[in-house]
Amino acid sequence: MNVELLVGAQEFWARLREDLHTAERSAYIQTFTFEGDRVGTGLARALKGSPARDRRLLVDGFSLLYHSDRLIPGPAWLDRRLRREVMLTHRWVKRLRSGGVGVRFSNPLGPSPTKLVRRNHKKIAVFDGRVAYLGGINFSDHNFAWHDMMFRVECDSLGELLDRDFLASWSGRPLAKDSEVGPLRIISLNGRANARGLRPVLDAMDGARQSIDVVSAYLSHPFTRHLARARERGVAVRVLMPSLNNKPNLARHIIEAGSRAGFEVLRYSGGMSHMKAMLIDGELLVAGSSNFDFMSYHILEESIVLTRDRGMIEAFLDRVWTPDLASAVRTPVRSTIGTWLGNAAVRLGAKAAGVLAHA
Repeated sequence: MNVELLVGAQEFWARLREDLHTAERSAYIQTFTFEGDRVGTGLARALKGSPARDRRLLVDGFSLLYHSDRLIPGPAWLDRRLRREVMLTHRWVKRLRSGGVGVRFSNPLGPSPTKLVRRNHKKIAVFDGRVAYLGGINFSDHNFAWHDMMFRVECDSLGELLDRDFLASWSGRPLAKDSEVGPLRIISLNGRANARGLRPVLDAMDGARQSIDVVSAYLSHPFTRHLARARERGVAVRVLMPSLNNKPNLARHIIEAGSRAGFEVLRYSGGMSHMKAMLIDGELLVAGSSNFDFMSYHILEESIVLTRDRGMIEAFLDRVWTPDLASAVRTPVRSTIGTWLGNAAVRLGAKAAGVLAHA
């Protein structure tokens, strides 16, 4: 098994483009966001030109409603650039299909709240059942501008596993599965049995002896509750979140949770960080597409990897945690009216997600 940690969209795109150009049998890409901007157009061209016999792109249906962090049916539609981007997205979908590339939008939107929030949040790619990608990077200009990472793994067993996972999601029957491949434990969440699927992560948090380090922009319930329990046991807890968060209520919730539980909150100084990873006692790394938030706990389809592999942990420490922490700004973790209100909004959202998960 050969594993590479790719930090930043440029590293990720350089390797992915190579794999698209050399794939022979299959090229499967699954993403939460695909937009007809520079990044989306680059992906579409590379997919269209790939020599793989079976080429497919699976995008969550939310991309038909939401572009560049803005709702399409609303005031944002007055923006000429947004309208052009939406037009180009649909144009490239047609070009891909006419060029022999399968394109589907999973989880079609509907009028009910459940149909709106039940989304496929996975970001995976698989080539020839041999090369696999796992992580958090989406395909749009604004996502590529964010600080993020992906793991590239050369492994037949993992490739075959993610092939099956992709094809199940493609057919509209996403898997809930917990599998071990070498030093990797891969958990697939199908949005309907997530609480059970995430039990290993929460158990690992509850079993922490010395430290839990988390990097996430959207950290929330029930993960913040388990971090609070860890602090009660004397475990050192550090949370690294972005200095600029596109979901400010979640930032306020993190600060409020930190003030109540007594864990340290730091802000990444490089702008928006979309990283999502957790390191427990310096020996268990949890990464993938989950933001460790109430949506991934209740209702989103996710792909998560847990590993004790020292090479992967050292790569994460050397290339992400240590440099990001060195330049981070410590945030005063004190409760204010703003953090209290943000926390209340997040708690309400978590309760609503829990209800919708069983609807």
